[in-house]
Amino acid sequence: MKKFWNTKKVLLFTGFALLVAMPFLIIKEKQLPMLTDDTINPYPEPKDIAAAYIQKASENYFYREFPQAADNYRKAIAIYEERKDVHRVATTYNSLADLYVWAREPEDAEKNYLIAARYHAQTANLLGQADSIKRIADFHVKLDHFQKAEKRYTESLNLLKNGEPNRVLGSVYEGMGHMHWKANRIPEAIDSFTHARDTFAALHYNMGVEQITGVLKRLNRLLNTQQNQALRESPAAEDYAIH
Repeated sequence: MKKFWNTKKVLLFTGFALLVAMPFLIIKEKQLPMLTDDTINPYPEPKDIAAAYIQKASENYFYREFPQAADNYRKAIAIYEERKDVHRVATTYNSLADLYVWAREPEDAEKNYLIAARYHAQTANLLGQADSIKRIADFHVKLDHFQKAEKRYTESLNLLKNGEPNRVLGSVYEGMGHMHWKANRIPEAIDSFTHARDTFAALHYNMGVEQITGVLKRLNRLLNTQQNQALRESPAAEDYAIH
């Protein structure tokens, strides 16, 4: 009887050990062979030469090699221009402008966003054109250039105001809200964020609606605080306290 229980314990232990080891054996079996070309890039280089230049630019961008990234973007642009692929020319100019934003070269960023907007205009792509101009406004806000930002946001809105609700329109209003908030123009910020929320609601973009709703609650609390403080500091309030 004792021998039987010893044998049972051995079988149970062996089964348990196999059960624990099985996932590791499966992983080892399915493991892909390691690359042998000393590269850290897991993605193969695109066969299209323009796409390959853009992929290389993205790698340069990641490593903050901004001059090399800009050069590769321009090489891709030259190929797309030769192919008369206006859409990709425009989107690549946007990427080049984004690069200059990160490189803190605002003049080059604005110049390339405007070039992208002009290419979008060639194909009557109002959304693309408005988005490129909105990006100019966004980086002006980061630099506290509020007048320049407002001018570009207004320009972008004028391109979209007669169209249907869309994500670009919502993001323009959202950007204007952040601009006004940063400039401490709280009523204007509330108005812009309200337009953004309503635009996102019309698109059933629930995540955007929830995010903007939270911002509006915060701004309304801030406005109430400012108004109450202004009342306490007003001459009329001082006269009332004296009497």
